[in-house]
Amino acid sequence: MLASEASALKQQLIDTAILALNERIRHAENAMKDAQESANQEEKSSAGDKYETGRAMGQLQRDMNAKQLLLAKKELTFLQQLNTSPKENVGSGSLIKTATACYFISIGLGTIDSNQGKVHLISIESPIGKLMNGLKINGQFQFLGQSHQIEFIG
Repeated sequence: MLASEASALKQQLIDTAILALNERIRHAENAMKDAQESANQEEKSSAGDKYETGRAMGQLQRDMNAKQLLLAKKELTFLQQLNTSPKENVGSGSLIKTATACYFISIGLGTIDSNQGKVHLISIESPIGKLMNGLKINGQFQFLGQSHQIEFIG
């Protein structure tokens, strides 16, 4: 893979990830709004313990969605500020190829189909990200009982 291809692929992956994160943000905001409306409805139509239980459940749901919203916004900011310039060592912003897989060290978003094939978006804090962190081309690491060698870092 050429440096220009790696750069274009990284941008494609970032664009795809930003779309996914924006969808997560939209979903979390809508879910928070729905949970709040549900809790407000409980207030209007219930009395006693049932009212308190309904309000508490609505608040828990809202809090859970607020955490998901905060995480998605944090990941979006990280991704938008990610330094993707080529590096000699594996780190955040690196595109790594081994004989069996391609990884983009960014956020833990899963696998994306790209014009270069499947690419795993992983965090540097993920188990495999920690194993690769700091390695150079031809560096080796063991993951799930298999040995892997880095063929390309872009």
